[in-house]
Amino acid sequence: MILVRELWLLMHKILLLSIVSASILLGGERIEIIASQVDANGSIVHSTSHPTLVYQDQILSAETMTYDRNSSVVEAFGHVNAFKAGQYHAISDYSRLNLNEDTRYSKPYYALDTATGVWMSTDEATGCQNDIDLANGMVSGCNSADPLWTIHFSSADYNTENMWVNIYNALLYIDDVPIMYLPYFGYPTDKTRRSGLLMPSFGLSSAEGFYYQQPVYWAPSNWFDADFRPQIRTSRGSGIYTDMRFVDSASSKGSIRLGYFKEQADYAKEYDLAHDQHYGFAVDYRNNDFLKNWFGVDLEGESGLYVNGKWMNDVDYLNLQQSDQTQNVTSNQVFSRINGYYSSEDNYAGAYFKHYQYLNPEIDNAQTLQTLPTLQYHRYLETFFGDHLLASGDAQASNFYRPDGKRAVQTDINIPVTLQTSLFDEYLDLSYTANAATRAIRFYGNTLTNTPDKESDYPSGYYAQLDHTLSLGATLVRPYETITHVIAPNISYTKAGTRLYSGYYEDRHGQCSSANYPCEFYTLNEPKDGLSLGLNNFLFEDGQQWLVDRLTQTFSYDDTGSYYGELQNELEWKITKAISYYNQTSYNHDRDRVTKEQNTLRYNDSIINGSVSNYYTDQLGKIPQYASYWTADLAYQYNRYTKVFGQVAYDYHEALLKRSEIGFLYTQRCLDFGLKFVQNRRPILTNTTGSNSVDDSYIFITVILKPLGGSEFNYKLTKN
Repeated sequence: MILVRELWLLMHKILLLSIVSASILLGGERIEIIASQVDANGSIVHSTSHPTLVYQDQILSAETMTYDRNSSVVEAFGHVNAFKAGQYHAISDYSRLNLNEDTRYSKPYYALDTATGVWMSTDEATGCQNDIDLANGMVSGCNSADPLWTIHFSSADYNTENMWVNIYNALLYIDDVPIMYLPYFGYPTDKTRRSGLLMPSFGLSSAEGFYYQQPVYWAPSNWFDADFRPQIRTSRGSGIYTDMRFVDSASSKGSIRLGYFKEQADYAKEYDLAHDQHYGFAVDYRNNDFLKNWFGVDLEGESGLYVNGKWMNDVDYLNLQQSDQTQNVTSNQVFSRINGYYSSEDNYAGAYFKHYQYLNPEIDNAQTLQTLPTLQYHRYLETFFGDHLLASGDAQASNFYRPDGKRAVQTDINIPVTLQTSLFDEYLDLSYTANAATRAIRFYGNTLTNTPDKESDYPSGYYAQLDHTLSLGATLVRPYETITHVIAPNISYTKAGTRLYSGYYEDRHGQCSSANYPCEFYTLNEPKDGLSLGLNNFLFEDGQQWLVDRLTQTFSYDDTGSYYGELQNELEWKITKAISYYNQTSYNHDRDRVTKEQNTLRYNDSIINGSVSNYYTDQLGKIPQYASYWTADLAYQYNRYTKVFGQVAYDYHEALLKRSEIGFLYTQRCLDFGLKFVQNRRPILTNTTGSNSVDDSYIFITVILKPLGGSEFNYKLTKN
């Protein structure tokens, strides 16, 4: 009896070994069926004890499993779980796999993408190699037990190699409410860059009609991509904007933006627009080692190049780039620049190009001065005699150019030398600085068109100065039990020393208090003896700084202006862990009034985040400036998921509400849903006054289906 039992166990082991060894013959790949009990009948292997099959990068488990070694077909029944290369986990009641032909069938089918958390549930799924066809199901990124959003579809297909899902006849549900229908919807299941359609933007406006923008993303290589954003505004016009981005080396990258929009004739006439076409471009480029990348020059130190260039025919080129025009920062002036530099341990050299474009047609850009370029050499600070003597040097040459009008080349050299020491056992710091500076200017070109200026008003000129500054300061620290007080008073006196004028500077000296054309190039400050007093206070508690106060007062000793300079104070005060206050104030003694003030009170904790700010200025000069703005913002975290927010900006001087906003955002792991109402005033360019503005009112609805993406719909009401 014992012998029979041992023979039966031996035969059972031989049977299991024969299954494994037979599976090796399938394309040289090993197949394992792991179970507590496996039966074999000819070519059929069968197990009813919760078997697990392992083949290549796939793992399949079920209550019951059958494997036909002749056809290489696996059938699994009851609680079927399939794992594929760590990419996804699929669940079904029944699955059939043909290992030889690499085909699969499951019914019903539930799959979870382990990387993104997106799941899909369908009636059935048919797969062949890398393609899976799905029928009648839903997809979501939320908890499958009670999803906040689902997308129902009639059919879908998934390519496991390209990691891309296509869904057809898609209907979005928020909770159980149908929200939106799309005939087609596609999304990736990884973060690989790929070409395709991006999330569209929708809008509705009483003035501009229905707005639709459909971005198209193009990624032909790993160093270049672009997105094209065609848009239509049914009652206004249509256009397209595009951004092209590139990486041309490990230390450089750039982008180019182009745009064009064509107005409908009726809209341009109704709003009296200066142009019925809006177009422009922008270039942004940064290279952190351009000397080596472009010229093969491998020097000690570092080099850099920065390009930021813009041009447009009017301000609406900016306003039309997106539906939410409240996010645009518009201006009557467009500033472009190119900066290049090389810096070593001791030396710095740079070249800077600056270009200004005015969008107001009343200003002739041909008469606008441009800096093309400024060349600079700087010698970094050097110390001698045990850090008691300090010296540096700076030289700049600027070419001021314009097509119509006088041009000039201006050269500036500045050499400060400082002698410093400590007194009274390092309680006081004493320093003396001699600052030598010179400037030379040479003019070329013609005088401005239609101006009476004469050639004699622009002779070449030279200027030199030598000033002396004596400074005395201290840093005193007094610790208490929990608070440390640091006080740093300082006083400095500057003596305006020798001044030499010749040529243009001698002719214009004392005559350029008003703006006239020959004074465009006269930027010298009149010599002044000055006294400066400063007092800085710092308070620390437990190593954390909670109060800073900086007070300065200057005095001028000359007959050309005010004796008293403005009294200026800057305060940063962290009142509590949640409350902070900032103040900046300037007081004019002669006018006996505050000429500039900024106040910001902010509260920030885990529930409430808000601030109130005021900015005020009342300064006299060649161009008087007066402004008064109030801004306030508030965000309230109602609960873990919901935040309510709002902001307002009011121009007190113009009695004008510049912007107001109120809304809420509901956010969870798988969904962001937001609603906000915005009122905003933005500038436009018209024929009559050169510039005007439009009041916009928006209702924004934002839906983000995490991690698939989302879109924004807005309704806009526009009026003059």
